[in-house]
Amino acid sequence: MNDNPAVKSLIELIEKRYGLEILDSHYILVDEKFQQYNMMLYVKLPKEMLDEFKRLYSNKTSAMHVAWSVDDKENIKFYAAIGNNILLLLDSLLTKA
Repeated sequence: MNDNPAVKSLIELIEKRYGLEILDSHYILVDEKFQQYNMMLYVKLPKEMLDEFKRLYSNKTSAMHVAWSVDDKENIKFYAAIGNNILLLLDSLLTKA
């Protein structure tokens, strides 16, 4: 897990807001010349959110400026230049009451 206090606070917020478990998080250098990084969040989604993810994004590898990969345990690694885009994507998985 990331030891940066700001990132730790973001992770706590995400886990609380969405009821999911963040398995890992870090930044990935994507452009050495300009020192640009992408955020990676490796998450275990609750069943309802995972089902909605499959329904909305089953044939895609990116949306809302977020890319992802799904492992064999159906945990997801989200990658984004702007971390808030991951939050927007997670918001799209919340079931409407």
